[in-house]
Amino acid sequence: MKAALLSCDVLVVGAGPAGLAAAAAARECGADVICVDLFTQAGGQYSMRPVVAGGPFDHSLQVADGRTAEARCRELGVRFLFDTEIFWAEPGFSVFARQGPDSVTIRASAMVVASGAMERAIPFNGWTLPGVITAGAAQRLIKANRASPGKNVVLAGTGPFLLAVADTFAKAGKHLRAYVEMQRPALSLFSPFLHHPARFGEAVGLLQSLRRTRPAIHMGHMVTEALGDGRLEAVRVAAIGRNGLPEKDKSFLIENIDSLCIGYGFRPVIDITSLLHAAHHFDSSLGGWYCAADPATQQTDVPRLYAAGETTGIGGSVPARLSGRLAGLDAARAVGNTVSVPSMDGTRRALARARDFAASLAKLFPFPGHLIERLSPEEKVCRCEDVSRAQVEAAVGEGAADLFSVKMWTRAGMGPCQGRICGSALGDLVAGRLGIAAEAAGYNRPHMPLRPVPLNIAEAALALAGEPKESTGTPA
Repeated sequence: MKAALLSCDVLVVGAGPAGLAAAAAARECGADVICVDLFTQAGGQYSMRPVVAGGPFDHSLQVADGRTAEARCRELGVRFLFDTEIFWAEPGFSVFARQGPDSVTIRASAMVVASGAMERAIPFNGWTLPGVITAGAAQRLIKANRASPGKNVVLAGTGPFLLAVADTFAKAGKHLRAYVEMQRPALSLFSPFLHHPARFGEAVGLLQSLRRTRPAIHMGHMVTEALGDGRLEAVRVAAIGRNGLPEKDKSFLIENIDSLCIGYGFRPVIDITSLLHAAHHFDSSLGGWYCAADPATQQTDVPRLYAAGETTGIGGSVPARLSGRLAGLDAARAVGNTVSVPSMDGTRRALARARDFAASLAKLFPFPGHLIERLSPEEKVCRCEDVSRAQVEAAVGEGAADLFSVKMWTRAGMGPCQGRICGSALGDLVAGRLGIAAEAAGYNRPHMPLRPVPLNIAEAALALAGEPKESTGTPA
């Protein structure tokens, strides 16, 4: 095992659209930049590349955008660290990571966190059955691995991302058994395009792709239960009443299926900004808890700490790139480089327009966190620690008054995922039991390590924190 100590002016966490834009902007101004990413190549989820060359996605617009952005960064001299998993960070911008079998410690003068988003799950009866996956996982299987999640697939949930996943199925020449969307068809769904007509063609294209997958379409419905003996075999679908809840007397089964791909949107990944003590706010339309940042510079309330992209609230690739550029420019300025103000002004205006479109779209597909109330008492909320809804409610009944105290009572959120999967649902459940707003329940605070890491790698990385200069060696 090797241990490396690196230093830079600006450390960018994440090599998706926001991170690549931040890295390029900071380097353009003369800052020494390191960009770290968990994956083996740049692009993030948006520009994910096929593992094997060829196929319908190898030359897609998203992949091309990712390759172009990475090439620009390399041309400028950005240092990339791929396959690098951050397991801890400390104020003052010391970051500790695992890179394959080795350890890496990075010290920076400023930091841009563009750690992206992950899917915002809602537990439902049968959600742990093999064959039930998220919509994003299905998209990654097809795009990156050229594999299908199944032969008889139901795509369900709510939000525009479902259409993007259906588009992925269509481009791969795969069909869907059913498409289940909670929202009813309405002219209001097209209202965001009145102020942003340039995006209308994109929406029409996604709808045409959905038709090509030839599914049975159920608008105003939701999947209430996954059924099967040892693995998924069927799903129960119910119409949604005016109260926003499924109507049991208007339900039916879709049988002989082998995959349910379900998605309710995304939530920001805020592990690192939380560790560094930045302020976080709650807005369900932005994905729940997000890192607060100055819209003019993307700086958080921690000096020289910036947040960009989905970390500051779900908005899509366009605001991610624009906010990343603002963050990179101001981070470069903060460490002593010259930045042209006009270069930031145009970006700010474009970002405001992009966020306006994202906000208007989000209002049409509100996150249905109240559905956690339909979960059976014995069903698991936290899968890592096997904590059921009944156990969470028992903890609240015994005096747990927020998400942290429920975690102490039940271990919910203490597993390998550190509450990334169950945290949003736990917050909604606790808030509902206590009769308080979701933000009052709090969120799952990160603890050491952020992700599982071998002890010898963690020890070697932490030991380098006090070294005076960059070094690379093999620990004794």
